[in-house]
Amino acid sequence: MKNYARIELHLHLDGSMNVRWAYEQSLKQGVIEKDCTFRDYYNLVFRDNAQPHQVSINKFELMCSILQDHDSLFEASLDLVRRLSELGIWYAEIRFASQQHTLHGLTQLEALQAVIAGAKQGMLDFPGIQVGIIDCMMHKGDSAAINEKENLASIEAVKTMLGKGAVGIDLAGYENNCGFDDYAPLFALAKSYGIPCTAHAGEMGIAGHVPVALSWGIDRIGHGVNSVKDPGILSRVVESQIPLEVCVTSNVKRDMNYGNHAVLDLLEAGARVTLNSDNMMFARTNIGNEHFQMKMLGVKDETLYQCTRNAIQAAFCGSAVKDLLMDKLEKEKS
Repeated sequence: MKNYARIELHLHLDGSMNVRWAYEQSLKQGVIEKDCTFRDYYNLVFRDNAQPHQVSINKFELMCSILQDHDSLFEASLDLVRRLSELGIWYAEIRFASQQHTLHGLTQLEALQAVIAGAKQGMLDFPGIQVGIIDCMMHKGDSAAINEKENLASIEAVKTMLGKGAVGIDLAGYENNCGFDDYAPLFALAKSYGIPCTAHAGEMGIAGHVPVALSWGIDRIGHGVNSVKDPGILSRVVESQIPLEVCVTSNVKRDMNYGNHAVLDLLEAGARVTLNSDNMMFARTNIGNEHFQMKMLGVKDETLYQCTRNAIQAAFCGSAVKDLLMDKLEKEKS
């Protein structure tokens, strides 16, 4: 059986931690009461699977609360690289929002450096995998001005570490908080620095967010699945061949009806789909499961191969790494 589950482009650190490690850290740091059992904690983490997306996002605050110093960020990053290596991943881009990790005195740059250090140690310990780090700007509140200073600092941190472990910038958070195009100047600045850009668009938000993101000249779209709700927008997505970071299980986890997900429509329309896990812990999935579920829907190996090829071509790494990954993929196919 062919295994094309080799590339991860959309994977959040805080949503992909080992839940047992998170529990132990929560106890150690006093985030939870000492009498909280692992079962209690597990139920706490997964209690709101059936709730609206805005509620489920609060789980990220719980995880971020234990990632507020260099050591915890380093360990979480290293452990994720280890687990990705065990899954047979060749290349992964791990994203996190450095501005969410400054409560105990770290600067955004220091938070980014800690995650990069953990990833680099992981690559030394597990030489079969290569990793890049994406920093996330955030939607917060009803105006982009609310955390413009923090978002600008995220861009500057990536600028400093670009080519030193950081590979790109993202825009994450609750997509419907404010006017989406208010973030255009931030992406213009990032692009002026030569930073590769992606943005969450058309996941929980309207399809119209996708063409807005396209107008920024970004390199990829995070999710983009709601573009299927508007034939004109879907046509633009297909014509542009903008890579879509599709995360199926993460989006269907409330009813687990994979057949209702837009991925089949996107593939049929000819969109440039890549498959990703999004949040390995919260969605209780991994890239191997994503490919398995696609096979259960009748998606052929050739299509999964093409999705992985799309991911390699869309990755924010250099051409030498892409060539190496493509060679490995062709050997896997033969």
